[in-house]
Amino acid sequence: MWTSRQRPSAKSGLTMLVALSVLAAGCVQRNVERISADEAASIPAPPPPQAGDQQAGAPEVAATRVSGVIEVAPALAVSVPSNATLYLIVRVAGRATGAPLAVQQVPAPSFPYRFEITERDSMIEGTPLIGEMSITARIDQDGDAFTTSPGDISGQVSPVVAGDSDIVVTLEERAAGDEGS
Repeated sequence: MWTSRQRPSAKSGLTMLVALSVLAAGCVQRNVERISADEAASIPAPPPPQAGDQQAGAPEVAATRVSGVIEVAPALAVSVPSNATLYLIVRVAGRATGAPLAVQQVPAPSFPYRFEITERDSMIEGTPLIGEMSITARIDQDGDAFTTSPGDISGQVSPVVAGDSDIVVTLEERAAGDEGS
């Protein structure tokens, strides 16, 4: 039998329920753009995993990756500060904004820079890289991924698909000012 000291009050129970609801709502919120059924149908299935893609004891997941090299256009090579940050941003091909599929941040890179982007770089853990994608590379001088400063240098390649390994992104466009990312 519960005494009045042991039984939680209705007020404390309601407070706990509200707190759990708020916490749960925050856990499932995603920053992902919806795509149409036609866009979803046009995304091909990922290729089957290759031998050696899985680590011993790791759950079976279709390993997807893209790789290549980032180069700087010769006319801009002297403009790359030694302490700059390189951002590699992968998006669904044809989308210039919204949440990226995957991102890498590389402090003080040297060029040419060899890269590999896998599902480990996905914005939502474990999401494979499938379908047509674009890769944007940007040298950022202030280290803030959300701003573009005068002098930042970028380049883009599209479309690429999972498994592409000879991608070349040339940094050849200089930013004029703060445009956001």
